[in-house]
Formats: sequence, structure tokens, C-alpha cells
Amino acid sequence: MDYTLQHPEIYEIMDSKTNRIFYGCDQDWYTTKWQQLSGCGPTVATNMVIYILKKQFTTRLEYVQLMRDVRKYVTPKIGGVNRTSIYYRGLSRYFSNSDWSMDFRYLNVPKKSQRPSFDQITVFINYALEHDSPIAFLNLHNGKVKNLEAWHWTLIIESHLDNENDHTMVTILDNGEKKTIDLKLWYESTNNDGGFVYFENVLLNENTMNHRL
Repeated sequence: MDYTLQHPEIYEIMDSKTNRIFYGCDQDWYTTKWQQLSGCGPTVATNMVIYILKKQFTTRLEYVQLMRDVRKYVTPKIGGVNRTSIYYRGLSRYFSNSDWSMDFRYLNVPKKSQRPSFDQITVFINYALEHDSPIAFLNLHNGKVKNLEAWHWTLIIESHLDNENDHTMVTILDNGEKKTIDLKLWYESTNNDGGFVYFENVLLNENTMNHRL
């Protein structure tokens, strides 16, 4: 079964300088080397803001300004944004300071003990997509997934369950590109922590689950 965002076209960004279509913002749009190297977390957070608030700009410079604004809240440390708590606490402050009533849910995937089952992960992701919320995906080790960068954030915008081959494929936005990765292969082969986060409008869903800080 397929789950997808209702308006993925929001992520189609035409760069007038190169006539290239980007899918979401690219961390290389930051202007300093450190910002580019550490920019995956705030870039994914920016892409989440773009979709939730249905923001579309006419120039890349406007997207870059939003990336800079979001980075003030989702701010990389020495190890980058290497925990889901850095991401959701920072983005919560951004929404709060902008007077948007947003709530979040997260699901951590520890490297070994007390990991959620893969079924719990797919339920989490599919519920978010069913409610038109993109999911931020943190993976600190890509395992056997060759087209996924390690120590990296991406944004999940679609999932597909392949019962015949026992795989769950997800479509992600990564550095201005759309990629399809085997999420079950990641789950079975990663040897470090990971996690998932999504936000939703509190006013649109009064029955939202309580979150843990």
C-alpha cells in the first residue's frame, strides 16, 4: 500500500540561474563551509516548514533566508544535529515564536536494546503521511543502504509496502533530490542510532498523542 503527501509539488523549486528543478532545499545553498557541512538537520527542518505552512517562494534567495532563520533554532552542535531531541525542541521553538500551534511526535531507534519493531516504525510513518505530514529521518549509520548518507537527516514524503518482497521503500528528499531507499534494509543493517520526527497542527487534530520531552 502506498502513502504519500497530498501536495508534493510544493517541493518543486526552479533555480532560475541553472534552470534546474530542486526537490526541496539543498544544504549546499548555505554560504559558509561549516553551514554546508553541518546543514542537513536545519535544511530538513526548513523543508518541513515549507510543507506545513505551504510556503512557496519565487527565488532561491528567499528559500535560503528561511533556511537561515530555521537554523537559529535547529542549530548543529559539534556532532551536528545528532539527536531527535535537538531537532524537535528547536523546531518547536521556531513554531512557537512564530505563533503557530504545532505539536510533534517522535520515535527513536536505538542501536541495540529497546528498539521499536519495524512494524511500529511503518505505522508511525504511514500515520504521518496519512495525515499529510512529512517525516524527518535521522540515521547515524546507513547500514547496507548504498544511496543513503550516514550521519544525516532526510525527509520522508512517501512510503510503499512491497508485501511480495518483504520490503518497505520510502521516498526521501535529500540535498535537493528525490531518492527511493529500502527502509527495512536500513533497519536490519544499521549499527548506530536513528529516529523519526513529524509535526502536526494542534488545531486540526485535537486528539494528538502526548509527546515526551
